[in-house]
Amino acid sequence: MRKLGSKLKLKKAEKPKITNKEKKKVKARKVKGNGNFGLKNVKIGQKFGIIFLFIFLLLGISTGIVANSMSNASSAVDTLERRGDLAITITEISSQVRGKTIMANQYIQFGGSNNIQKYYTEVDEVNQLFEGIRDQLDTDEQINILNEVETRNTEMDRIFKEEITEAYSQDNNSDLRFFSNNFNNLTIETMAYFDLLVQSVNEERQSALDNTHTSQDSAMSTLVISMVVSIVIGIIMILLISRNVSKNLNKVVVMSDEIADGNLSVEPLSYQSKDEIGKLAKSMNTMQDNLKQIVQNISGTATTVGTQSEELSQAVNEVRVGSEQIAATMEELASGTETQANYAGDLSQSMKDFVTHITQANKNGEEINGSAGQVLSKTEEGNQLMATSVKQMGSIDAIVKEAVEKVRGLDVQSGEISKLVSVIKDIADQTNLLALNAAIEAARAGEHGKGFAVVADEVRKLAEQVGASVSDITSIVTNIQTESNAVTNALEEGYQEVEVGTKQIKATDATFIDIKNAVNDMAVTIKTVTDGLTKMATESDKMNASIEEIASISEESAAGVEETSASSEEATSSLEGIANGSDELARSAEKLNDVVRQFKL
Repeated sequence: MRKLGSKLKLKKAEKPKITNKEKKKVKARKVKGNGNFGLKNVKIGQKFGIIFLFIFLLLGISTGIVANSMSNASSAVDTLERRGDLAITITEISSQVRGKTIMANQYIQFGGSNNIQKYYTEVDEVNQLFEGIRDQLDTDEQINILNEVETRNTEMDRIFKEEITEAYSQDNNSDLRFFSNNFNNLTIETMAYFDLLVQSVNEERQSALDNTHTSQDSAMSTLVISMVVSIVIGIIMILLISRNVSKNLNKVVVMSDEIADGNLSVEPLSYQSKDEIGKLAKSMNTMQDNLKQIVQNISGTATTVGTQSEELSQAVNEVRVGSEQIAATMEELASGTETQANYAGDLSQSMKDFVTHITQANKNGEEINGSAGQVLSKTEEGNQLMATSVKQMGSIDAIVKEAVEKVRGLDVQSGEISKLVSVIKDIADQTNLLALNAAIEAARAGEHGKGFAVVADEVRKLAEQVGASVSDITSIVTNIQTESNAVTNALEEGYQEVEVGTKQIKATDATFIDIKNAVNDMAVTIKTVTDGLTKMATESDKMNASIEEIASISEESAAGVEETSASSEEATSSLEGIANGSDELARSAEKLNDVVRQFKL
């Protein structure tokens, strides 16, 4: 009897203990260097948003620098145009002064009030041009030269009005020749000052041309360097963050797959930042620990239940042989069944906790899915800002094109100067011819024509001087046209470079579209993880139902044992019920072992 009783004593299932190796693994989960430029605790969507803002800041700075350079180029072109107009005006004044000198010499030679009237007409035109040119001069040197010109011009008018006309009216040839020589000398000095003034204006024009080239080179260099730096930095930062997010997200996916396949011995995740992946990693580690503990409890309980079921079956067979031991056997069996029911209740509560953790992990997956939507929204916003940059490049293109058109207009004005110089040359040729005819007539007049011959010779010399000056002016105008063509070509090349920049920024826009597609793919991956957690939650509910069924069976077994102990008269039928319950309990324990074998501890 004691031997049989010792076999029937039910062993209490011991709770599995966590080994020292597992404790060390838990303690080893410390924060590793997973930061991205100090952004490890920032959400994924905000990380990409910071990168986009940084890129747009660089593009905005470069656009401002390029716009400033283009504004400087436009100012230089305006200065170049003003200097060209000033040179034309100075040339026109010089021509008017020469015309005034010709009128004075004609009066000295031929007299006549008509020549006097023409002279004063030239004087009025010269004075009007003097009034308009003074405000266009920029330096003290130019103003001083203009003052010298005006002083000599005033002196020429005084000599003609007070001396030449008086000497002519008195027919004083000696005084007339003297004053004529003074007048012509003043004319030569005035022309020399005009040449100095034109030279000064041309030097300013060359300086404006150099500033235009400098502004163009600066704008092109800044545009190319800023675009290359913005693109390279943006791509590097996006690749680093995307690689880090993808790497750690893949670790979560791998761990989820291992747990779904029943492998609970997988290495815990060490990513412990405060972003969405960090929260998911923490939930996965907690779920792994709780699931491992639950499975260990289930395994121990299943083993205990299996062992007790075997002993219970053996006891029933022996009780059938010795019914006198039924009372003692039932008493011990009732105690064992009660213990089993308690374990089943504990197992049911543990499974409920497991289901709660699975549900929480599922919620975290849904939050990550929402964050992926925010990343997609930021990507679309970045795409819109890049479209604005493309539009700004179009505005720069229009400004450069307008500058090219202005320089072309300057080239046309230079052509008009060439026409004016040609007219002056024709007048000089005609004057030279007139002087030749006058010399011939003087020769015919003999002694009476000597004075007229002198005047004709002076007129011929003046015509030759005018021809030489026209040659110089023609050379200057040719240089102006050459430099205008060079400026036009440089601006057209700059316009082509701006077109290249526009194409490059459009290519950058296409790159942002590729980034948007990559973020869409990441959102699909996160959705897959969320679906896997949902499926795991559903399977956990089924497992909880099985455990509750085991607890129900344990309670039914305890009730059967109590009924058997209360009525010894129904011992045989009660033992049959116990045998059946024992078999059912063994099958349930086997099912539970099958479930536990799916997990690898």
